[in-house]
Amino acid sequence: MALPKPSLPEQPNPYAMAVLTAVLAGAFSVLGTYFTAQFQAKHAIAQKQLEYRAQSYAAFLEKIDRSRSPEIGQLLSIGSLAERVATDSEIQNLEDQLAALLRKASVQDLYWKLNSDLNLVRLHGSDRVRRVCDDILKALALREFEIDWSVYPKEVSQFRAKWAGVQKEGITYGWQPRISNEKRLMIIVVGKLFEILVTELRNELQTPSST
Repeated sequence: MALPKPSLPEQPNPYAMAVLTAVLAGAFSVLGTYFTAQFQAKHAIAQKQLEYRAQSYAAFLEKIDRSRSPEIGQLLSIGSLAERVATDSEIQNLEDQLAALLRKASVQDLYWKLNSDLNLVRLHGSDRVRRVCDDILKALALREFEIDWSVYPKEVSQFRAKWAGVQKEGITYGWQPRISNEKRLMIIVVGKLFEILVTELRNELQTPSST
C-alpha cells in the first residue's frame, strides 16, 4: 500500500507580502520621521535657550558697567579689595568705600536694584548662576546664614569665615569704623559673591554648553 505524499507548505501570497512590506516600511518611515522631528525640536529649543541665556548674560554685564551703574560697579571692586587688605590704611580705605556705597544707596535700594537686574539672568541662567544670584539676594536680605558655603570653592568659604571672625573679634589696626559690623560683613560677602557671579557669566559665555 503506497504511503500518501507529504503536502508541501503553502506558499505566501506574493501580493499580500508586498502589501505587508509596504505597510511595515511606511510605519518605520513614520516612526523615523517622528523621532527625527522630536530630536530636531528638542535641539531647536535647547539652542534657543542658549541664545536667551547669552543675551541675558551680555545685557547684565553691560548694565553693571561702572559708568552705567556706579553702585554695582563699586560692589564688584569691594569684593576684590576685601581679599587683599592687610595694613591699617588699606582697611580704612575699604571701610571708607563701604560707607560711601551705603550713602549712595541703602541696603534696601541695593536689594531692589539687584533683584530687578538679576531677573533675566535668574530666568535663563544655568543652575550655578541661579544659585549665586539667590545667594547674593539672601546676603542683601541679611539671611547670609541660609547660604550653603560648601558648594563654593574652599577659598570662598575661608574668605567668608575670615570676615565673620573679624566682625566678632575686631581688627587690631588703627582704623575708624564707619558702618555697623552687620552691614560690613553683608556688603563684603555680597561683593565677593558678585565677583564670583561675573566670573561665572563670562566663563559660560565662552563655553555656552554649561548647564
